[in-house]
Amino acid sequence: MKQLVFCHLILYKSTKKQDKKLSDNYTIKKGDMIWVKLKGPANDYGYGEVEDIWYDESAKSFLYTFYCLVNGGTRIGDTKNIIKNPSGRMNNKLLISRKEYQEIVKEFYRK
Repeated sequence: MKQLVFCHLILYKSTKKQDKKLSDNYTIKKGDMIWVKLKGPANDYGYGEVEDIWYDESAKSFLYTFYCLVNGGTRIGDTKNIIKNPSGRMNNKLLISRKEYQEIVKEFYRK
């Protein structure tokens, strides 16, 4: 039996004057495809499927793992860094990385 984990989040957008609420009730669960602001990879963002969700006491926030389709590899994200509306540049980078992946798979199976 698979266990589903749900968490209800409230996303905020930081401004100079005050924080603005982006949504009243935003849910994230295992299997969701999300855009995330990342620290460290060549791109400042990632896109992938949520694999696991848990609450971290030290961060005082819900964290999750996901496999990044833009940069590759399993990464950890914070719910504070979810991107609701990706830009055109972000979507274009995802398409480029998926095409590169398809070319590699084609070459591998031709041999």
